[in-house]
Amino acid sequence: MPSWKFSDDYGTQYPALQASILGLLVFSDHTLSDDAFTGTLDFAASGAVLATLGQISGISSLDVSGKVTNASDTLTVGLQSATTGPMLDGLAATLPILGPKLTAAWVGIDTVATTKDDADQGPLVDDLSLGVRLPIGSISVELTTGVPIHGGVFAIEGTFDNASVGLDDLSFLMGKLGGNTNWFPSDQLKPYLDKGPKLALLGISVTLYVRPDPFAISISSISVGVGLVGIPLLPEKLYMSPLGVWPVVIDPVNDPALNWSIEGSLALCSYTRPGDYDAPDMTLNLSMDLTEYTFSALLDNSNNVSINTALQDLLGQGTSIGLPTELTINAFDIEVQADKESGELSSFSADLTMSGGFGLFENLDLEEISISVAYIA
Repeated sequence: MPSWKFSDDYGTQYPALQASILGLLVFSDHTLSDDAFTGTLDFAASGAVLATLGQISGISSLDVSGKVTNASDTLTVGLQSATTGPMLDGLAATLPILGPKLTAAWVGIDTVATTKDDADQGPLVDDLSLGVRLPIGSISVELTTGVPIHGGVFAIEGTFDNASVGLDDLSFLMGKLGGNTNWFPSDQLKPYLDKGPKLALLGISVTLYVRPDPFAISISSISVGVGLVGIPLLPEKLYMSPLGVWPVVIDPVNDPALNWSIEGSLALCSYTRPGDYDAPDMTLNLSMDLTEYTFSALLDNSNNVSINTALQDLLGQGTSIGLPTELTINAFDIEVQADKESGELSSFSADLTMSGGFGLFENLDLEEISISVAYIA
């Protein structure tokens, strides 16, 4: 059976291909018309690089198609298999929990090689990935992983924005803990759930272990991120959005054990748009202690909000401590205590560091200054 690798035709021009995925993948046939490529991957001839994928999917060859361009001393290869067919059927039979639910599966090859790439290190862009599509409630999500080689541990995962879900939609992912919503800390988060926030899927990460001989595949853990969106701490001013709850189930199929991690964002609304937590002036990365109902948050000031604006956002329009308007916040750290019954703030303290020049004297200035703000309900 004829065999061909990209490095056969392009290896002299692009020496780094010898150390790339394209230097290992073998095609039993291929055609290239202008930049349109079709070919059949030969799993056996490709050796270890496709051996584990062959075991997981139950196939020995795979048709791929896409584009190959060779211009300006750069070779760009983007190929993908069809999303349905024998590989999807094979994954349905071998992947625990996920497999029977999948509606699509594919392999992607993305390589960008230049004539200047180091021949020993390979191209900077060089990916062989496995992707699947999973329906959850009324939505579908896509999860990807690097194709596992030589067995061992690999993770298939994805992150999502504005994907609305219900807790019942996610129960099937919890293995033996599924069938209800006890895997979610509803009791601990009761004051926030009682407010009826929207629920959003933030991410899914499934860690699997593959044993090549004899072949076996198992799920080591599943982590699912659920976001509670738009929870008011200081109504119209400061919101948790989202409050990210990440249940982690260890060994969900056999002997499940459950852990939770809590993270998310605090959204500081502009005083000109009170309550608009979808477009805040600032975002603060949040961690939370469910036992004591305490929060801490670190600033993301990508909008370069001034200190005067931040103080008005937090304490009300017109708040001023006499600082120049051009001063910008470098750091804004918040420590919060919330009431366990209502979920609203009982106290908080904030430390702000700002820079921009304070204009004290003609030949003397301060480049940075810090202030602290405290609040008790």
